[in-house]
Amino acid sequence: MIRINKKTEPIEWTKKKLTPNFTKYSSIPELRDALLEEQGFICAYCMRSIPVKDFNEAETSKIEHIKSRSDLPDLQLDYNNMIICCPGSINGSSHCDKSKGHRSLSFSLFDISVQSSIVYGTKDGKIKSANATIDDEISSLLSLNNAMLKANRKETLSGILTILEKKKWKKAQIELKLVEWNKKENQRLKPYCGVVIWYLEKKLRQY
Repeated sequence: MIRINKKTEPIEWTKKKLTPNFTKYSSIPELRDALLEEQGFICAYCMRSIPVKDFNEAETSKIEHIKSRSDLPDLQLDYNNMIICCPGSINGSSHCDKSKGHRSLSFSLFDISVQSSIVYGTKDGKIKSANATIDDEISSLLSLNNAMLKANRKETLSGILTILEKKKWKKAQIELKLVEWNKKENQRLKPYCGVVIWYLEKKLRQY
């Protein structure tokens, strides 16, 4: 996961909320576009790339409420309760929003302390948290440690580990690479960027 820098809600959504009798959540294109751009077109939970949908494609993204609409209906129109996720299925295995269902998370993806608690296994790609509650929800609620997601994170991290070992980067070079992985290109972040950012920041702390 990566920490999401939440921006101001799109003006179109603000106007929509002011529509008389608009009290039940219903998406608009501008809302989806704002969330995609905000997150760099990667899933808020698993960091998979979210493609742009065209008329031939099935569902490619899902606007997700961190605090479930079933649990807290008063937050269903709150932009600060919304993120965007991938379709939530790999080889028939549910994860992210599809695994979470109508349940609520106890933590916020906008909280820097949450991100600081996250670590990854360099040998297996497993995501973990030093906070026991968050760690449980990552695995049991969001299913972020299914085999495919772990393999994808491991493969992404392995690429950086190979380069580091081969070129023996100095501190300044690691800092430049960290900027690269934090940067959006054509509004997009690199898939699974969070695991690389975590590792590079860990390496920098050793200097």
